[in-house]
Amino acid sequence: MYLGVDYYPEQWDRSLIESDLITIREMGCNIIRIADFAWNLIEPQEGHYDFELFDEVVTRADRHGLKVMMCIPTATMPRWLALRCPEIMAKDEQGHPQPFGGRRGYCYNSEVYLRKANELTRAMGQHFRRYPNIVAWQLDNEIGHEGSDVCFCENCHRRFINYLKKRYDNIYDLNERWGTNFWSGSYDSFEDIQLPAKAYTNQNPSLRMEWERFRSESIVEFLKRMYQTLKAANPEAVILHDFEGGTLTKRFDPFEISKNLDEIAYNNYPVWGGTVEPMKPWEIALALDTARGFKKANFWITEEIMGAQGHDIAGCAIKPGQGPLWAWQAMAHGCKHFLIFRYRGATKGAEQYCYGIIDADNTRGRKFYEVQNLYEELRKHEELFNSPYPASCAIVYDYDSAASFRIQQQSNRFSYIGEMEKIYRQLYGRNLQCDAVTKESELNGYEMVIVPYMIVMDDAFRNKLKDYAAQGGKVVLTARSSWKDTDNNLVFGERLPVGLNDLAGASLREQESLLADQYRLVQDEQGAIYKGYVFADMLQCSSAKPLMTYYENPFGPYAAMTVNQYDSGLCYYLATSLEEKGLDRAFDLITGRKMREDLNVEVIERNGQKITLDYQKLTVTIE
Repeated sequence: MYLGVDYYPEQWDRSLIESDLITIREMGCNIIRIADFAWNLIEPQEGHYDFELFDEVVTRADRHGLKVMMCIPTATMPRWLALRCPEIMAKDEQGHPQPFGGRRGYCYNSEVYLRKANELTRAMGQHFRRYPNIVAWQLDNEIGHEGSDVCFCENCHRRFINYLKKRYDNIYDLNERWGTNFWSGSYDSFEDIQLPAKAYTNQNPSLRMEWERFRSESIVEFLKRMYQTLKAANPEAVILHDFEGGTLTKRFDPFEISKNLDEIAYNNYPVWGGTVEPMKPWEIALALDTARGFKKANFWITEEIMGAQGHDIAGCAIKPGQGPLWAWQAMAHGCKHFLIFRYRGATKGAEQYCYGIIDADNTRGRKFYEVQNLYEELRKHEELFNSPYPASCAIVYDYDSAASFRIQQQSNRFSYIGEMEKIYRQLYGRNLQCDAVTKESELNGYEMVIVPYMIVMDDAFRNKLKDYAAQGGKVVLTARSSWKDTDNNLVFGERLPVGLNDLAGASLREQESLLADQYRLVQDEQGAIYKGYVFADMLQCSSAKPLMTYYENPFGPYAAMTVNQYDSGLCYYLATSLEEKGLDRAFDLITGRKMREDLNVEVIERNGQKITLDYQKLTVTIE
């Protein structure tokens, strides 16, 4: 088990390296992560590489028994590259290029940037492969973070046209599938197609869906080429990427990126600038389960905080014991190697208020001793944390559906991730352990598969759900399930949910998008009444049994929640976003388990042991 810190020796006088490494070792660390943003030092002039500083750090680390994660620092370019090749800079929708001086200002579709990034990757891979204490490599940093997942430059336009040419037989096929006769939107050639920048009205939803897919492909290919370059230079390298916390809201599919990595890492920030309180425990848990799901394997955490964080506005201070408990939670959910951001807080630059274990005063304080104790205790349970994570439930994330709702939100109250979190809370509160999966994943083996808001669905996944249910599985559908085809269009001549009427045992007859604080009342079989928000899909049952119905509904006596026997399995349909107590009742029926009264306590069972995390008392017990 690797336990360590993120270390930035380039930000301090080199005379501190030796004493820093001694302190890091005394803290209980056995690994450091370096070079994350140091391109300007490694290549101070084009084609001239200077590895002296990091040679020294790696060599000294080895003497102190420290392993190293080496980062390829392409997230921050050197000034000479921006000056010499201004066309590499990403552009916003108005065509304004990113200025130099921040991070991630580059375009993923710039051949110049990709070439220079791969030259750097190759040079570092070849040079540092001589060091056996380098045990892992990180590509770039938090890809797509801070709005860098979107670019509207000329590079992107050219590549988008080529992307569309590969996707469609010809321009007539594209026009037909996109319905471009609407608003006189037909194209005579692929070259006529514009990027979907904001206009007076919204652009064609099919165009915007392909743009979302293209953005994802651009980022997937960027990291894939870096991976291939590093593997060619250093075949023994273990290569990963560190995803940031908001990954599922970005314009790329992290599950696709992860196919081209040896392992994955996640950066866990329960607090960030402007947050007045930390994320809820189940929100953090969902993010961790999702990170584990990227490769369905235990994962690294390459950044987790022990101090308050923020660039211009800091988030709330982290209480004594809170940082270590988040570490225990991460390990309990499948983290196998864990590093803290950062060893020492910065005194200069944009992250002066991203506090480290040691603050700028350079003295050992509470946080140092908390980490020292944390690492000592974690090592006692290495076998437990290296064990597989057993999940009885799966929740399906779908990039196309998330994109479809970004394009057409329908309700201004709707949040794809927010609704996932509401549903996940029901599993968390019942100690039901969960994997995050995609439509490509194998479903057999799970007791329950939840498919939240998969508005874009294809026949292959519909059949997979039916096969799973037929063999005894339990499927949970939500509102807006299977409404659209893969071109992001509604389907002509089909009852909703398209292709799933038999599985659901019901069909949609009326629907509403509920805005802001609008709601429909819903009544269960016992007469209790709840509020349903966001969407109201009104179901007419064929073989399904209604479990909740809309109350005093002007549209008629339609079902709001149903259950249907499908061969040996069951399909539940949640047709509205129920308020908390209503959703509690719904999952009482679905799971046969009651919600825990205290959601500040989480219980996880792994490898025959029970891990109990108390987020109120800030304690952990393993028995």
